[in-house]
Amino acid sequence: MIVIASPRVVCFPHPLPLSRGERGADFRPSCPDVEEGEQIPEPASLPNRRGTDFRSRGEFPMKQLTRNLYVETEIRGCNHGFVTTSDGVVMIDSPHKPSDALKLKAAIAKHGPVRYILNTEPHGDHWTGNAFFDAPVIAHEGIRRRILDETDMAEHVARVATFGPEEPELLKGYVPNAPAITFERGMKLHVGNHTFELIPMPGHTAYQTAICIKEEGVAFTSDNIFCKCHTWLQEANPDLWLDSLESLRKLDEEVFVPGHGPICGKDYLPEQGAFIQEWKAYVQSAIDRGMTKDEAIEKLTDLTERYPMDVGQDGMAPGVMKRNVANLYDYLTGKQIWPA
Repeated sequence: MIVIASPRVVCFPHPLPLSRGERGADFRPSCPDVEEGEQIPEPASLPNRRGTDFRSRGEFPMKQLTRNLYVETEIRGCNHGFVTTSDGVVMIDSPHKPSDALKLKAAIAKHGPVRYILNTEPHGDHWTGNAFFDAPVIAHEGIRRRILDETDMAEHVARVATFGPEEPELLKGYVPNAPAITFERGMKLHVGNHTFELIPMPGHTAYQTAICIKEEGVAFTSDNIFCKCHTWLQEANPDLWLDSLESLRKLDEEVFVPGHGPICGKDYLPEQGAFIQEWKAYVQSAIDRGMTKDEAIEKLTDLTERYPMDVGQDGMAPGVMKRNVANLYDYLTGKQIWPA
């Protein structure tokens, strides 16, 4: 099922307060063709995982992974990117920091208007920057619900304001740009010469979404992959996560943009799966030894240094460990309330 919150929002950009900075051209995109179950064409070519890094050339603040796809993997927050189509730009997730969102907005303006933003999960590092773009957002219905009904926005804004000296001013009057077009079982979005397939893959959260771009040979996996950095399982269902890793393995796309960490491929899936299984076994062992939840949270620290934390997460490893243990303890003892 596909839900459009307001027909007007589909055809016109999301309005933003003028205080957010330059709004850019007054672009009014046409309504999308979206449908379920249709086959889409095979990719014409596969990308180079390393991509072209325009930072060193001073031309662009992101990596060009394919002819039409740019990604950012080296700043605080989630990995995000955008695709240039024959009918405008489609973003996948957005920066966590407002200042980074404005830099991205300026860079994208060189390529054309933003038609849509696709969000892959409900955590704020994937959607905070939406608000700085005049474009409708598409995501799982659960993501919309989490943003609008279950997020303490004042607390969220206060936390993001600590990320740098520019952020407090940019966050004045903040209003989230929540999904206006939602789905539950997945959807396809056709924009110009590109098709974006949004596939629900629960695991890291109940509403994780993989986004496949056949024409580029690339899939955005969201946080079901933490490549070579510490995995957050603070609200995960580990068994559904393992199922989703198998679903990722079956995709035609061979190159993955993970939620965090460097670009990878299917060869990283066994390592990610093994770490999730190790986490399960680690907490299950504590349960079998009779540890209470509080004892497990305090004592289970052996995995703290297994992987480094992602960019901008320095010093957060002990807290992540505690959250991971708490959630897995509840899951393994049948007390987890999910989706969360």
